[in-house]
Amino acid sequence: MISPLLPLMALALTSVAIPLLNKPAVALGLADAPGGRKQHDGIIPLTGGLGVFIGFLLVQPLLAVPLAAVWPLYLGVVVLVACGVVDDARDMRSTVKLAVQLAVAALMVVGGHTLEYVGEFPLLGTVRLEWMAVPITIVAVAGLINAINMMDGVDGLAGGSALGSLGWLALVAAVQGQTGLFAVILILGASLVGFLLFNIRHPWRQRASVFMGDAGSMALGFVIAWCIVVLSQHPAAVISPIAYGWVVALPVMDTLSLMVRRVRKGRSPFSADRDHLHHIFLRAGFTPGQTTMILMLLVAGLGGIGVMLSLAGVPDAVLLAGLVLLAGLHAMFVGRAWRTSKALRRLHRLTLRQNTSFTAGRLVRLRRYTQLGRGRRQMALLGLYLLAFTLGLNVYLAVLGGLLVVAAAALAYPLFWRDVLKLRLFWVSLALTAYVMLHGLLAGDLSFTTPAGPWWGLMAVTGLVSLPMAWWLAQLRLHWNWLVLALVLGGVLTFLVRADWRQLGALQLASPWSWGAPAEMGFMASLGLVMLLALLFVGLQRLGTGWRPALQVGVALALSVPGVMVLMGTGYFTAWLATAMGGLVYVLASPVLGQHPGHRLGRLGIMAPLAVAMLGVLSHDWLIYQHASLIDRLLVPLQAIGLVLNGELAEARALHAGVVERLVLWQQAWQGVSGQPLFGAGQLAPVNASGELAGYHDYASLVASIASGLGLVGLLGYMAVVLIPLNSLVWANLKRHWHPVWGLGILSCVVSVMVFSLFSMPLHYPGAIGVIILLSASMQVASFQRAWYQQRMAAGRKP
Repeated sequence: MISPLLPLMALALTSVAIPLLNKPAVALGLADAPGGRKQHDGIIPLTGGLGVFIGFLLVQPLLAVPLAAVWPLYLGVVVLVACGVVDDARDMRSTVKLAVQLAVAALMVVGGHTLEYVGEFPLLGTVRLEWMAVPITIVAVAGLINAINMMDGVDGLAGGSALGSLGWLALVAAVQGQTGLFAVILILGASLVGFLLFNIRHPWRQRASVFMGDAGSMALGFVIAWCIVVLSQHPAAVISPIAYGWVVALPVMDTLSLMVRRVRKGRSPFSADRDHLHHIFLRAGFTPGQTTMILMLLVAGLGGIGVMLSLAGVPDAVLLAGLVLLAGLHAMFVGRAWRTSKALRRLHRLTLRQNTSFTAGRLVRLRRYTQLGRGRRQMALLGLYLLAFTLGLNVYLAVLGGLLVVAAAALAYPLFWRDVLKLRLFWVSLALTAYVMLHGLLAGDLSFTTPAGPWWGLMAVTGLVSLPMAWWLAQLRLHWNWLVLALVLGGVLTFLVRADWRQLGALQLASPWSWGAPAEMGFMASLGLVMLLALLFVGLQRLGTGWRPALQVGVALALSVPGVMVLMGTGYFTAWLATAMGGLVYVLASPVLGQHPGHRLGRLGIMAPLAVAMLGVLSHDWLIYQHASLIDRLLVPLQAIGLVLNGELAEARALHAGVVERLVLWQQAWQGVSGQPLFGAGQLAPVNASGELAGYHDYASLVASIASGLGLVGLLGYMAVVLIPLNSLVWANLKRHWHPVWGLGILSCVVSVMVFSLFSMPLHYPGAIGVIILLSASMQVASFQRAWYQQRMAAGRKP
């Protein structure tokens, strides 16, 4: 075990060394002066990296790590620090630096560390580099050294990003039981924290007082490369070598794309310029501190995705495909820098810029003068993104996101309260929540110590919880696309984590549990596919008008194919029906809500759902369930219903027992409603279920449970909290305050959720509850905007 005093000692040594080195460094010319592409103020010492590795190396003798195992690491660090000091003081030629980097990488190979094992891939099996291991290792290590070095362009960026990567490497080392390497990583991380106290911008430091310099960034890249090689080639490795590509994805991709663009322009790949990813953010108006924080979070987030997915058993081929997709998105982002800067500038103006109001677009101008503090707005944004991304991944993080949004709205006094108290929807939702709570307390099934169970689920979807989210969404129009993207990406990650990759890898596709919990995954896949269909439709309507519609169509198609396969793989008939109904409603409602000819489906739009349906049939019959056709599986439940109607229960049970059981459950629910039709019997599940119904804990229908437990009053209450905002949604589309795709997409998702509510109990799954809450908030946005519109009209102001 490593003593906690050693990291503290490294942090203290670095914190002391950096100030002591500053004056001698300036006297010796080891400092950076402003001018040219360097836009900082004053002469800044380049001794941060030197201080980091003074603290790092001085503590190493106190570790119980055999010198024979790490001497190439220490020697390489010393060589690179010395090379970097010379370069910082005298500007060493790039070819000489590259030669030193290659020599240090070769030193690691001499020490017995090479990249040999790559991973397991379909058709290829186990992939090993064999004789190519040595040259590839040397080139990869030198490349990573340069990647970290090139990130050192904004205060705190190189050190902060490296700290995020080291955090995941430390986690892997701890899980693998490599305590020596874990101690080395931990001490380097502590030294970096000591450096960041002087380098990163924070409330007590407005600008960096010291830079890392090449001495630090090159040695830092070498240590990260060393750790990746040693961890990935360990006999008891817990994650795939491909996963480490995610840990260093951002710096490597940025460096490779930048070098390619320089070569294509006829310049040296090592020449300096201002075309890095962080420069795009700076040109868009983000401050150096904001840029550093965003990119640090990206590095840490991508590393977490790779490590966690690999720990969850996601195959190497999927991880590699994700990296390739990520590289393509990065190339598109930086390749169209002027367009991305423009989009980022709008995003920055409405998110992080001080003293701004929400005035972008006619929809947002309905609430023109919102004097909200920047902190509350950022709290709400953080909560919304956290909720959208973690709905299916982690219920606690999703609840935290929701609480942040609610808290931000509550703190927005008196604006939020003034707006929400004028809404009829608020009073209906409040009354419904109180009604449900009272029934739960009388039934004895509502516990305030453990907020879980069907009664809590019912209270969550009364519309009251979603109103604060709707209020913020109504004023954050430019974030809608990004929130949908976060929701889709979170859904993709949920599938990757929940799927049984051993069975899928063995092509055991016919087992619904191979794809995750069928009911939960079917719900997520159904709504995700409906959203993708909406994205596909709007892209097809505008195809040929620029690059953005083509991108929308490409993304929608790329995600729809696996989405259809997951949906069919779950074998969840209700999810199939919900998806079909959602798509059908989009097609039928398009001529009404998409009144402008350019917003209607057209021939391509009609062909799109047909193509998706055909893809579902083919994936079901030829790939997943080769022993039974989709048509047969759809006809069997209908035939069983027909037998029940004819009184042939035994034959119906033999044909499809599930249909008979559900009909029996619904009959029991109807009996409960008949006994107390107005207020219900207070029972959300059948009483004393036995025999064939012993495994059921509800009526297999949310609508049936509401009718039995809450009666006609409860049913009408839930209908009201759906229909009131739905009416405003239609109004917003007919008045053209919204683009039709939003109204049509939300309407289609609402219909899909209604189908689920009729034929299943989605409130068993926290992710499904979260999706319903967000969907309710999406509709309620229109209620707020309609109220603001009417207020402005009543005041005689043009909206």
